[in-house]
Amino acid sequence: MQDNLTLQQPLLPAHQAITRKFFSLWTIVYVYTFFAISQFGIPAPFLEHFVIWFGTACFHLKDLHKITNTGSGDTTYDYVLLFMGMLFSLLLSIIILIIDRKRPNYRQLYLFTIVIARYYVFFTMALYGMSKLFNGQFPANTYSRLDETVGNMSPMGMVWTFMGASRAYTFVSGLLEFTGGILLLFRKTKTVGALFSMAVMLNVTLLNYMYDVPVKIFSTHIVLLCVFILSYDWITLYNFFIRHRSVKLDYNKLRVKKAWMQITLRVIKFIVVVGTIGFALSELWDTLTEVPVPMEGVYTVRTFIIHNDTLPPIENKNDSTGWSKMYADFANWISFKTNAGQTVWKNAKIDTVKKTFNLSNADSTQFAFLNYTIKNDTVTFKGMLQKDTVTIITTRKLKKDFLLTSRGFHWTNEYPANR
Repeated sequence: MQDNLTLQQPLLPAHQAITRKFFSLWTIVYVYTFFAISQFGIPAPFLEHFVIWFGTACFHLKDLHKITNTGSGDTTYDYVLLFMGMLFSLLLSIIILIIDRKRPNYRQLYLFTIVIARYYVFFTMALYGMSKLFNGQFPANTYSRLDETVGNMSPMGMVWTFMGASRAYTFVSGLLEFTGGILLLFRKTKTVGALFSMAVMLNVTLLNYMYDVPVKIFSTHIVLLCVFILSYDWITLYNFFIRHRSVKLDYNKLRVKKAWMQITLRVIKFIVVVGTIGFALSELWDTLTEVPVPMEGVYTVRTFIIHNDTLPPIENKNDSTGWSKMYADFANWISFKTNAGQTVWKNAKIDTVKKTFNLSNADSTQFAFLNYTIKNDTVTFKGMLQKDTVTIITTRKLKKDFLLTSRGFHWTNEYPANR
């Protein structure tokens, strides 16, 4: 196999060669640093304490801490960690360059790092792709989401609503991500896989930036890793796409000296691929075992009578007792909005045979026990709310009653349904 980098790159002056060698090493070291500190990195309590100390001492940040139980990857802690990663990789590269200054280049390490980057991007694309193929990352819109006005949605909420409105579009998006990841597994398709994955993730990254989705750091790095993978073929790609020359891709094959090393690498590859796909398929299991929601719907309160007092279902910041809406989105949970605008979640056991709602608090104490009757779209609840008798008359609305979920696909549109 020919070494296309050696053949195509001219000899450089000494200072340019050192500069290129340094930035090449810095890039390689930073790639490994990112792997260690990214969202798939191994938690390290010592590192967390050091990041907090560094952010407090150098940036004078108050109350800096690692926020847990959050879907955000763009916290203040994450940005401080990112800066530390860049600084650490810079200092480590300088030290390595000084100690190992006689080495002409880091080509073998560069080729090996490309392989690692390919599998990391594959892992990411497979996980996110599978979560979209099944009912994972963008499930169907809940009743509380459908009932929300557009003006009150966050930009991120708008994206989740948009994606959740079309199962087919979400499925295709996941298929594209998964396909890009699979193409990265093989040397002969790694270039098209990197191009494919970069195009897909560039769109994802733009959505993250433009709609304030807090995965900006991570998605940006996935795009940059695709660029790093393509860096091996950049001259060939330039000649093909820009200069319109007939060229041939030269896939890099990392050779090892010992047969046992080759066998070990293949075993590791098999474990990574099978493990990643197996882990991603857990989304399929969650989809197949999804429990139907009994008495699903959004309930708009028309009348709320508690202990013989009627509380009008209008906005009143002082009324935290009366309800304006109730949402049955999940099998074991219901939520309701008080007239004060608060959203309250309760554990729910709904019996459609006995026609009862048994609501309990987080500590398992009973919050309400309600019997219900149905007449057309009117559902009336009667029972006990804490220690008071209550009667709640509601209008129930199902997903088929929302235009967003009932419109469907039409080949022919005499007028656009744009309202």
